[in-house]
This record gives sequence, C-alpha cells and structure tokens, in this order.
Amino acid sequence: MIFDVSDYTLPTFDSIDWQKTKEQVGIFLRAYKVNRERMGLPVYPKLTSECFLVFREDLIKEKWKAGQELTRNEEEYLKTEQCFVYAFSAIMHPYRSEMTERRRRVFFYRYLYGLSVPLVSERISYQKNIIVDDSKMAMMQFALALDLLVFL
Repeated sequence: MIFDVSDYTLPTFDSIDWQKTKEQVGIFLRAYKVNRERMGLPVYPKLTSECFLVFREDLIKEKWKAGQELTRNEEEYLKTEQCFVYAFSAIMHPYRSEMTERRRRVFFYRYLYGLSVPLVSERISYQKNIIVDDSKMAMMQFALALDLLVFL
C-alpha cells in the first residue's frame, strides 16, 4: 500500500482523556513561552490574517546551521520552537481552508491566550458549540502531532 490511512486517522473524541491531554499540552506551552521569552522574543508567535505562522529570520537557528555552539537556553528554544511549528501546522481541515483558519484561531485564543469559550465566541463571531468542537479538534490535532495525546 502506498499510503496507509490508518497512520493518519484521528481518534474519536470519547477515547481521549481530555484533562490529562490538556495538562500535557499545557506543560509544553508553558515551556514554549518561557523559552521564547528567554530569547527576548514575544511570548506569542505572530500569525498572518489567515492564521499561518509568520516566519521570521531566526538568529539562533542560523547560529545552529552555521555549526556554532548553542547555550542550553538556545537549544531549549530551538527544540520547543520546532515542536510548536510542527504541531500548529497539524491543525488542519482536509477540505476547507476557512475551517483550518478558524480552528487555528480558536486554538490560539483558547490555549495560548487562555480566553474562555464565550470570549472566543464573541471575538470571532461563532456560536459557542462551534468553539467547543473546534477547541477539541485543534487540541487533539496539536497534541497528536507532539505525541501528547492521552487515551482513556
């Protein structure tokens, strides 16, 4: 078989231990924010209006590519930055780009900014039940990409 669909099939919502998964993702996000701040960067990465990450020149990555020795903080920053980019890009809808954008925006507001469902609903003008569903799907896709998803 050229492409094994089972390698990419998402689990069902009811098979996930949401509390433990959120704890795991929370630990990662805390480390990600701390590492960005230690490098003198804003805690939150920049997004385009379509919710894609804005790639910027990364002096630490250039230093690493050049074979220069990195400090422990720089190594930790690179590791969490690469993981975040990998996991955030995994938040995806297969057919509708506007749903990908909305899910990423919901993930950003809920789990990076820490906004409540009603506030996110108000901010992006969608019903609360859609925000809840998008929150779960985005969390699942993000956690699955980093192998942080905890099953019941």
